[in-house]
Amino acid sequence: MYLLSCIRDLCADFLFPKSQKVLEIEKFSAATLLDALPPAEHLKDKHTIALFDYNHPLVKTIIWELKYGGNTRIATLLGEILYDVIRHELTDFALFESADWQMNKPILMPIPISDKRRFERGWNQSELLAEAIKSCDGEKTLEYLPRQLTKLRHTESQTKTASKSERLGNLINSMKVFDASAVAGKCVVILDDVTTTGSTFAEAKRTLREAGAKKIFCVAVAH
Repeated sequence: MYLLSCIRDLCADFLFPKSQKVLEIEKFSAATLLDALPPAEHLKDKHTIALFDYNHPLVKTIIWELKYGGNTRIATLLGEILYDVIRHELTDFALFESADWQMNKPILMPIPISDKRRFERGWNQSELLAEAIKSCDGEKTLEYLPRQLTKLRHTESQTKTASKSERLGNLINSMKVFDASAVAGKCVVILDDVTTTGSTFAEAKRTLREAGAKKIFCVAVAH
């Protein structure tokens, strides 16, 4: 899979050369990128975290390149940052939980996209981030379950809906857990590139709770 992604990136770079700004970002270390990007404001839901302010031009460039360019180098940089944040948050949370809960590895799940969207883009940007996080997890503290949370039907982009209630209506019953036993009684970390009103996370959490997940954390790159 990694070799195929490298070949794809080389072909894409040849056919569609990257801008100078993107090339400069790719040269950053994770620490440099972390210092360069402004933090997002704290969200009301204490179990939802967004790292960076989406209104910043550099953040928008990074999200655009990840979502529409499938940039694995940027995904790798973000994965390093996300892994440290997730590990820190889970460590703090575990201090207040029972030993029984800590015996199960937290599950990492990317927000799913529809088959139509995957066909159009060729990738799911949240899966690129999750795979980058997995590559950082040498201690195997997380259990990565790709495509366990699935998109049942295609929905319009959330940016095309006018209100939060319309966004929620757009997404309701659009997701399903493939195997409920895989998440029952466990902690799940849901991963996405951007959260705006939180409607996508809300539908994912509803779906996972119905499948029996005990604790759910939501992590986004930007807000």
